[in-house]
Amino acid sequence: MPRVEIRLLGPVEAAVGETTVSLGPPRQRAVAAMLALAAPEVVSTDRFVDGLWGEQPPDRPLPALQVFVHGLRKALAAADPSVTVERVAPGYRITGIQTDAARFEQLVQQAEAATDHAATEAALREALGLVRGPALADLVDTPFAAPECVRLDEMRLLALVNWYDARLHLGEHASLITDLELLVREHPTRERLWAQLMTAQYRADRQADALATYARARDRLADELGIDPGHALQQLELAVLRHDPDLAAPVTAARRTAVVAPRPPARLDTPTTPTFGRDELVADLRGRLVDPDIRVVTLTGPGGSGKSRVAALVAGDGEPFPAGVVAFAASEGTDDGQLLREIARALTGSDGGDDPIGVLPADALVVLDNLEALDDASALVARLVDGSKVTVLTTSRLPLRLRAEHAVPVPPLPVPAPDTGRDAALATPSVAMYVNRAVAAAGHFDTEREWPDVARLVGFLDGLPLAIELAATHAALLSPGQILESIQTSLDVLSTRAVDVPERQRTLARTIDWSYQRLEPAAQELLDRLALFERSFTIETAQAVFTDVPDLVDTLGQLIEVRLVRNVPSRVGLRFQVLGTVRAFLRQRRARGPELAALQDRLTTYLHEEARRWRSDLDGPQGLVALGRYDDAAMDLDAAVDRALAAGDGVRATALIADVADLWVSSGRLVDGSTRVTRLLELLDSGGSDGARAAAHLAAAKLHHQLSHFDRSADESARAIAAGPARGDDAWARCLQANALLMNGDLAGGRQLAAEALALADGVDCYPVPAIAHSTLAIGAAMAGEFDVERAHYEQRLSVVTEHGDVTRIADTLNVLAEIALDNDDPAGAFALATESVELAGAALPNEARDASISLARSAAATGDVATCARQLLAAFTLVDRTGQTFALGQTLRTGGVLAAALGEADLAVRCFAAGHQVAPSPSGTEEPIEADLAEALSRARAALGDAADRTWLLGRTSPDRTRAALEARLTELLATEAG
Repeated sequence: MPRVEIRLLGPVEAAVGETTVSLGPPRQRAVAAMLALAAPEVVSTDRFVDGLWGEQPPDRPLPALQVFVHGLRKALAAADPSVTVERVAPGYRITGIQTDAARFEQLVQQAEAATDHAATEAALREALGLVRGPALADLVDTPFAAPECVRLDEMRLLALVNWYDARLHLGEHASLITDLELLVREHPTRERLWAQLMTAQYRADRQADALATYARARDRLADELGIDPGHALQQLELAVLRHDPDLAAPVTAARRTAVVAPRPPARLDTPTTPTFGRDELVADLRGRLVDPDIRVVTLTGPGGSGKSRVAALVAGDGEPFPAGVVAFAASEGTDDGQLLREIARALTGSDGGDDPIGVLPADALVVLDNLEALDDASALVARLVDGSKVTVLTTSRLPLRLRAEHAVPVPPLPVPAPDTGRDAALATPSVAMYVNRAVAAAGHFDTEREWPDVARLVGFLDGLPLAIELAATHAALLSPGQILESIQTSLDVLSTRAVDVPERQRTLARTIDWSYQRLEPAAQELLDRLALFERSFTIETAQAVFTDVPDLVDTLGQLIEVRLVRNVPSRVGLRFQVLGTVRAFLRQRRARGPELAALQDRLTTYLHEEARRWRSDLDGPQGLVALGRYDDAAMDLDAAVDRALAAGDGVRATALIADVADLWVSSGRLVDGSTRVTRLLELLDSGGSDGARAAAHLAAAKLHHQLSHFDRSADESARAIAAGPARGDDAWARCLQANALLMNGDLAGGRQLAAEALALADGVDCYPVPAIAHSTLAIGAAMAGEFDVERAHYEQRLSVVTEHGDVTRIADTLNVLAEIALDNDDPAGAFALATESVELAGAALPNEARDASISLARSAAATGDVATCARQLLAAFTLVDRTGQTFALGQTLRTGGVLAAALGEADLAVRCFAAGHQVAPSPSGTEEPIEADLAEALSRARAALGDAADRTWLLGRTSPDRTRAALEARLTELLATEAG
């Protein structure tokens, strides 16, 4: 059966063979188009909301999106049941389809790889036959469509121009003139189209028309862009005037390479140490250099990014250049004329006299390193390209801005994400490079102990190869952690005395300073100020803080171009970041005076206002967006809190913490948050208003509640109530105290306080207190054995949070209902509820994702789905480590015991239950879990061990860390077996 094809090159539609499938109303078609364009990648719900509604989404966009997804699933399933639109955090993805756009790109690649013009023409003709009109023609007013329309239509136009080139090579010039006349009217600034039209007219014996076309092109370019025709078009006019023989027929690769006899390659320096993470880049560059249409490739990037090494690796394979490969490094004292003569002498044995370029052979590669050192490198390379047929590979911190140039950024090496595990981190090129160089410097390296600090170190260094290399040279004296601590305030340690390292690269500070000194004063001033940010920033934040900086956006663009500032991934919006090493350089260089304090104060004020807004959005439909924006600014807000605490400014610290505490909770920053609140309370003890103390105690209660420190949470809640907070905060505190009392066994007191909190919240806009109160009352009902009442309260809670659009608590409530289903021996129902909770939580809600992963693992174990259980348990361990919640760690270990018991591994099962009890004792007051499925599994495992059960339990309690490690190893083994 033919696969479903989603067609994007025209009005959006789907087809199976010759049959068209209706995709529904416009926004449903837009969902289909966004999924198809991204396939097989996931499209986040945030991206859908922005793409479908732009800046004016409905009040509850997610339910509307779910309706569109449901309708799309139904339409596609009717055409082909194998097509799936599945929920994958943080959004949706589509599988089982093909698209005309992907087929178009495949045919274009096929044309590029073709070895003769006839094959190129055929592939491009087939590709252009897929086009039914302007791309996404029926969705042009949908916000997501504008950039995609531009991209797809540009792809079509480029393919059309390449098709005309192929047809010109095949002698079809006469039939192209009319089409090209129409195209130059539609695209008057495309010089390549004007050149094709001139060539076609000349070959049709219409020399006068070709010259008139050049005059028209010159006039239109002057009118439209205010520029003269480019060099290529000017040369074509001269060729027409001279009746250049080369214009009459295409110059083939065979003709070019036959001009000069092959010469042995020149000697090229090769790296003396291993290279990491550059294989794909090197392969791509080698492909570009052998393309006859590419004459200049420039490797760009900041100092220390590895441009010279990549150039050496690329040029080291000199086989495609029989006339030779030569390499020269420029410096500030390099004379252009002398350099050209040296190139000529290296390739021909003669310096060429007055015309060194004229003697250069074809089929040679000239490598020019460090061109930023020359005053006019662009002119030098332009002379080489215009006056000869050599191919030029250059390295420069900035592009040369030549029309013939292909500028290719050399990116930093990939660095591990913060939650990357050991094996994945060690496989990351930046970590692998540090370990390799550290072993070379010290003779040994304790990978098992040091890898977490290495991961953090290379992350701070932004994966910059030179910085990694320089850091690793000190491995014999300093640990990675010590190096990281040192370079956060000074780059002095990032230096080497190695004699085979270029002088400009022996200290990282010198490398950065070289780039800094070549910036314009305005760019230097802005870069100095950007060091204020702890990590990333938005343009809006920079404009709000640096109100006296003119043309900030343009100046920022200059810093991005020289790679001192870079774009960074973000869940929400576009963010920028000063490289970590550059930030350390700037902070060391610039005195921390009154100006810095004023800027920090401005930044704190701005971010505090933003935090208030994010906090208010946190419990509504925009909660995930608010949390994403907070995550991006969290380090700067934490730094603002720390500055206020260090300065003894209890008023500002209290105001900040009161608004940031809920964000700490939602983002899982519990331990760091509670540490800062403790410092605030110590500060307020020596002087502070009742209101400030109430706010601080309430923040502490929230954090300790999430950390399962129920005694501390109850105490802090009582102190908040005693300090007399506002009615809404009083309700909050009573909820937290009620929950803590329940966890500590005070059933009557907890239920009474929860009822009081619900009553206080009635008629007062203090959401989410009602949601928390219902949850607490449900817990109390469960502890009293009133399970129908428990479920009723959670169902009421689900109604309340759904009406509010509170995604976080929807995910949480679904998970609790999954736990209730498990208690009612309904693992299939629990599996469905927990799956939905995990998907809603995604990566943005670590607390909810953690708890739902545990529930999903329990239900998977009950249904015999070993792989899902193992996968979710490993995910839960990662989230437990991130959030620091001991109760969740205990439940994860106990659920691991359930899986081990199901597999017949009684010894591991009992140890897991014992370790879980050690880190988080059962609320039952005994060693038995209160959950029926957990208790049954433990009983079965004990029975299987017989007399050895008590000894095994003791081992598990004595060494919970080793038990956890054994469980994680077993889970990893199970998943590897499944994959194999």
